Amino acid sequence: MHNRTRLLGRTLAAAGTVAALAAALAVPASAATASTVEQDVAQLNQYVGDLYQGLPEGALRGVDPLIASPVPQTGHQSQTAAGPIPGCTDGSLLTYADKLASKLTPLENDALSALSGLSQLYIQGVASDQDPQVFGTDGQYSPRAASTIAKLRGFWDIESWNVQLVAWKGTDLGSQAKMTQTFALGLAPARVAAAAALATKVLSEVPAMQGGRNPLITLNAYSAPAGSLGGKRVMLGDGLLDVVGQLGFDSVSVEAVIGHEYGHQLDFAHDNYPGNESGEMGPDAYGGYFIAHAKGDAWDARAQQEVTYLDASIGDCYHSHGTPDQRKAAGAWGEKQATSQGNPNRIIPSATMIAHFQKEYPKLVPPATSPAAVAAAHG
Repeated sequence: MHNRTRLLGRTLAAAGTVAALAAALAVPASAATASTVEQDVAQLNQYVGDLYQGLPEGALRGVDPLIASPVPQTGHQSQTAAGPIPGCTDGSLLTYADKLASKLTPLENDALSALSGLSQLYIQGVASDQDPQVFGTDGQYSPRAASTIAKLRGFWDIESWNVQLVAWKGTDLGSQAKMTQTFALGLAPARVAAAAALATKVLSEVPAMQGGRNPLITLNAYSAPAGSLGGKRVMLGDGLLDVVGQLGFDSVSVEAVIGHEYGHQLDFAHDNYPGNESGEMGPDAYGGYFIAHAKGDAWDARAQQEVTYLDASIGDCYHSHGTPDQRKAAGAWGEKQATSQGNPNRIIPSATMIAHFQKEYPKLVPPATSPAAVAAAHG
């Protein structure tokens, strides 16, 4: 089994379906004879699994993570089943995340699985931008995040007033009140108080969770459409910002990631839900267009290139979100649309941008039966 099936797939994103997550969080058969901490972790997994099973139908519809597990867990169906692309190496962010996850013990990984899934549900279904938003573990990214979302709302032509930008913070797991609200989304009322108390207990009794500051808990960003749990929103994880900064992308991280996640909102607004890599590569392109455009961030060529390298860092080799080279190419294509247009102040309508990228996409990711793809597979 590939390393990310065991580690990254359980830590970076909640499962794509309620049933899948419930299976991933199943209580081990040996829980009855486990130590007290192991019993607590196993019981929390059970609570979180039941919570996901109890969510309203369609609650997680269309929610797109920046990073997803490239390989499905055993017994799960996924578009990544074609699995590893010959000659491909995962991007630096995914590689770094695997390294972090590999240091966890099985117990710590089980705790992380439950807490990360619970934390994501809080930020998607309970948190609101009506509360003060603090981006970054110490709030260091808050001004940039506020500026970026304001620019994006005025840049693209979709309905934007109701797209929330919310800070995903692992430390919210330490609030019993917030966890009570989260478990109430789908757990039987009689079990909510005990589940919330156990979540805060596990957070404190497993030191590797660092009181919610372990970056793996929030090492992602999400975009959700209208009709999903919590409605239209972009969710930005502290852990993602920390790791991206450590990899050297701090100067462009906030703008690039929010620009990408807002790009999903363009697709949502036009009912564009691709079942292939264009679902992630398109937002790379739309984000690239924004950061390079005179009326967007208007970044210079050096900063534009840095964004494409950030795009590459989140590429994978499992037919999931696009390879590093493909994601880099998608971002560069978007930037070129801005820098090469005759009127630098003209903003291409979002529907037109989507159509243009869908036309370009087959050149970036050739069909599996094309000569280019066959040659690559046998290279």
